[in-house]
Amino acid sequence: MSRSDEVNKMTENVYKGILDQFNPSLKNFVTMGKHYEKALTGVTVAAKGYFDGLVKLGELASDSQGSKELGDTLFQMAEVHRQIQVQLEDVLKLFHSELLSQLEQKLELDIKYLTPLSLQCIIKVTYLLLLCLCSNQIYLYSPSYIS
Repeated sequence: MSRSDEVNKMTENVYKGILDQFNPSLKNFVTMGKHYEKALTGVTVAAKGYFDGLVKLGELASDSQGSKELGDTLFQMAEVHRQIQVQLEDVLKLFHSELLSQLEQKLELDIKYLTPLSLQCIIKVTYLLLLCLCSNQIYLYSPSYIS
């Protein structure tokens, strides 16, 4: 087997590895990320209910003289909890836009452009480029090179 055949086989194995192993794993990772995002969104909804409950308890406690301190403490807890929720919502937005959406777009592009037909074309072009480099010759691209 010649050096160019070895390089061609290695290139083909890399692309097949991307199609057969990496992309399905990445797709699974994106799916799990979406489930995680959905779960955190559910936690956010529940936390808002908890926050509203703390505020109501604080209001009730503040109305009476004996439990005014308790009411103030509940208001402080509610405020801290609200700030944490705002931060969590911001992190969720970033998680979605910066990670999940980007990975999903890249995965779709990989699937679109690394299909078996385009994979064969990429392998042939890569093989021809390697042949040109190995023989120290430069050829202009021509559709006739790809059969």
